[in-house]
Amino acid sequence: MGATWNGVRSPDHGWCTTEADMPIGDRRRVAATLALAAIPVLTPAVLAPAAPAEARPFPARSPGDYTVFGPDTSRHNHRNGLPFDWEEVVRSGQSFAIMKATQGTRYVDPWFARDIAGARRVGLIHGAYHYFTADAPGRAQADHFLRVLRRNGFTGTRAHQLPAEVDVEQCYANGRRLRLSEVTAFLNRIREVTGRHATLYTRKSFIDECLGGTTSLGRYRLHLARYGKASPEPVAGGRAWSFWQYTRRSYVPGIGFPTDHNVYHGTLSSLRRLANLR
Repeated sequence: MGATWNGVRSPDHGWCTTEADMPIGDRRRVAATLALAAIPVLTPAVLAPAAPAEARPFPARSPGDYTVFGPDTSRHNHRNGLPFDWEEVVRSGQSFAIMKATQGTRYVDPWFARDIAGARRVGLIHGAYHYFTADAPGRAQADHFLRVLRRNGFTGTRAHQLPAEVDVEQCYANGRRLRLSEVTAFLNRIREVTGRHATLYTRKSFIDECLGGTTSLGRYRLHLARYGKASPEPVAGGRAWSFWQYTRRSYVPGIGFPTDHNVYHGTLSSLRRLANLR
């Protein structure tokens, strides 16, 4: 994810070395050319946050070893501009969905309001993420994200709502390099306003290559990207992941284009607790 290095052109965010370094479906960008490659869906910081109890280190395992699945989406997943069929998403066995809300200090995903309302209507556990850009202050990005969340009734503290999430995968933007201090400022602002630590979406290779292998981000709840059958390696700091994005090419009934798909490292009961449910 991210406009990090030279090599492959990402339509939204610049040049990347390989597909693995491109924004995953916008974070996660999903192009129509991926449709033929779709695979079947699998169904059934000031403060140092502790890793969730379920996120303990473990040997490498495959996505099929887990039972709690869900997509993450953005405007690029809306085939021909059509809405998702959220009832069908739930019927397919998805336990959660995470949707792009904002990027930088101005951009708002045009489908976010409708997507979050749809997930809420069918009682699906849902989350929202912000795509962090390297060229804007972290606190300003957090405030933009929070304004959009508040406008759509999302606090991360209500029933069915996961903690807010930030997608950190862009190393350079407009000649500016990502600064760890700005990422930390974003995370601290989310904690200050919502009372909950944000979930951090990234890749181990990104932290190693762009942020010098810092150990400070490993303390957060992690949503790690690693495509294939082997689960992500722990990032520096030693925390295991809570969510694993294992593919960008999964077909989820009710969603038009192939989409990113994720597993949760825990039981449905623990996910429900994370989403403020008993």
